[in-house]
Amino acid sequence: MDPVGSAGRPAAVVLGAGGFVGRNVCAALRDAGRPVAAVSRTGRGLPEGCRPVALDLNRGTPAALAAALADLRPDLVVNAAGALWNVTDEQLTAGNTTLVEHLVDAVAALPGAVRLVHIGTVYEYGAHPDAALAETLTPRPAGRYAQTKLAATEAVVRAVARGRIDATVFRIPIAIGPYAPAAGLLGGLARQLAARPDEVRLPPLDGVRREIVDIRDVADAVLCAARADSPPPVVNIGSGTLVPMSDVVDALIRIAAADVPAPAVLRVPPSTDRRDAGAGERPLDIALARRALGWAPARTVTDALHALWDSVHVPVPVPGHRTRPPHDHHSGRGGHP
Repeated sequence: MDPVGSAGRPAAVVLGAGGFVGRNVCAALRDAGRPVAAVSRTGRGLPEGCRPVALDLNRGTPAALAAALADLRPDLVVNAAGALWNVTDEQLTAGNTTLVEHLVDAVAALPGAVRLVHIGTVYEYGAHPDAALAETLTPRPAGRYAQTKLAATEAVVRAVARGRIDATVFRIPIAIGPYAPAAGLLGGLARQLAARPDEVRLPPLDGVRREIVDIRDVADAVLCAARADSPPPVVNIGSGTLVPMSDVVDALIRIAAADVPAPAVLRVPPSTDRRDAGAGERPLDIALARRALGWAPARTVTDALHALWDSVHVPVPVPGHRTRPPHDHHSGRGGHP
C-alpha cells in the first residue's frame, strides 16, 4: 500500500484508532485501498498497513490537533475517540464534547474538500417509548455520557448548517465484534470465558432487550459515507432490531463452549452507573441510511459474537487436532440468537 498521502493520494485519518471502533474502521479503510493514518495516544497496537500517528487527544492542545491534521492532508477524518468507561464527569466533557469542538475547528481550517464522520450513540435520543428512534426525534438524553455525546453531535450539526464543514454523525447502538472492550458486558464476558473459569458473573438480564450492530457493519457505513454525495448531518447506523440480551449472552457462551468448558453462571447486582440509563427499548429507524448512504447491515448478531470470540480466544494446541477456523459471516452460519 502507498504511504499515507503519497503520490498525491489524500489520507483517511482515524482518531481513536487504538480503540474498538477505531481499530475496525482503520481495517475497513485499509482493506478498501485507502491510505490510513491511525491516530492514537501511543501509536501502538494498530492494524497492519496503517501509518501510526502518536497524539494524545486528551492532553494535547487544539493547535497540536490542527497541525497534525494539516500535515496529514486528509480528505476523510473519522472521529472514533471519546471518553466512555471509568471516567469522571469532567473527563466525559473533555473527551466527548470539547475534543469534538476543537476537531470541528481543525477540520474547518483544512484546505480542500474534507469529510468528517463522527461516531455518536443511540443514547443521545433518550427514552421515546412510543416511537422508533428516527433522526427527526428531539433528543432528551438522561445520563452524563449521553449528554456529552449529544453536545458533540450538536457542535457538528451547527458547523454543517453554517457551511463550515462537510460532516455526518453516526448514531450507533451497542456494537459488538472483533476486540470489543473488556469493560462492556459482552466483551467482558468473552474474556472471562477465554480465561477458562469455573464460573462467570453476570448482571440480571431477564426482560432486557437492546439493539446490537456488528462493528464491521459500522465500518462499512464509514466507507459509504465517504463516497456519498451529501450525507445527512445525522444518520442512524444499526440493525434496526431489538434482541433479548439473555439470549445474546447464552449464544456467546454456546460459541465459547466449542473451545472451553462451560462455566457456571452467577448473577450479580447490576451497575448503578449505566450508559443506557433512561434510554428505553426502541430500535433505530435505519431507513435514512439505506436511502442516503446506500448502506444496510450485512451481518447478524451471531456473526458479531463469533468475531468477538475469535478475537479474544487463544486456542490451546492439541496434538493431531486441527484448530477451528475463524467464523466467516458469509459461510451461512449465524442468524440472530
